[in-house]
Amino acid sequence: MDPNDPARAHNRTVDEIRARGAIFNINHGIEFEDGDRCTTRLIGFPGNGTRMVSFHLLTHRPQGSYAMHRHLISEESMICVRGRGEVNLGRGFVPVAAGNFVYVPAGVEHATRAAADADEDFVVLSYHCPPALEYYQQVGVFQNGAFDRSAIDGAMLAAKPGSVPSVSVMGENELGGPERGEAKGVERVAREGGVFNMYRGAHYTMNGGLMRFVLWPGAGTRLVAQHIAFHEPGVAFRPHVHPNSEDAVFVAAGRGACYLESRWIDTEAGDILYAPALVRHGTAAWPDAKETFICTGCASPPQFDLYEHAGYLRDGRFTEFEWK
Repeated sequence: MDPNDPARAHNRTVDEIRARGAIFNINHGIEFEDGDRCTTRLIGFPGNGTRMVSFHLLTHRPQGSYAMHRHLISEESMICVRGRGEVNLGRGFVPVAAGNFVYVPAGVEHATRAAADADEDFVVLSYHCPPALEYYQQVGVFQNGAFDRSAIDGAMLAAKPGSVPSVSVMGENELGGPERGEAKGVERVAREGGVFNMYRGAHYTMNGGLMRFVLWPGAGTRLVAQHIAFHEPGVAFRPHVHPNSEDAVFVAAGRGACYLESRWIDTEAGDILYAPALVRHGTAAWPDAKETFICTGCASPPQFDLYEHAGYLRDGRFTEFEWK
């Protein structure tokens, strides 16, 4: 991918990202030692241009863990990108692995850790909607009601790129035990959170290829919407805008293109397309692609226009849907 492309986040100012969006990458950003044998990388957050959505990379080294904590007003969506781990949503740890999505409502205590016998890193892409400002206070980049631009710029200049491989290992599984969202149902998921899988959700095929709604209000979320799109060679999810939703689309597998503003941009696994509300964006697999191009977007607030178009929202109520 071309690092000199003007749409790449490191080539745009904060104001440009806030107004026009940008292409981020999970190996770029400010990294902090965090938790016990863990690091947190700030990729997109209000300090560098996002508003309603932030996204961080959490890397648990073997035996690494984050302590139980809660977010005051933020909902969290976690994508298990690599390795094996465990999540605690207040009722004990359950197993998760690459391919699981975890939903944490605001105020719910939770923790993550690497699997006890793990011999590789457990890597999680974490979205917060809205961004958890209390965390940025904790790490020293948000003070007295404002982001410290000097501290952020200095940390960005000193940051070293990460080394998360671009080859995807995310897959289907039945993990999550008693926290599996499908079994818990909408009301319990809304109160307690849950564990989901990227290959299970409500189908939508009206804007291009196959999309699944995995975390969304029809499944129990409030501010978080995590959808996943599968593009076979030559398939495009048509460029579109959302009236009031921000979208942060993680390229989970393959190589393809992301549309931002007015053009298609080469992207690959590990890239994150950030599109503010009313900014046109889309995703596509090139016709000569050798594998499925998989993208998962976290939008906040949820895209009610999309659910209505899909037939899952009628007369102000969400309809029943089949997990498949």
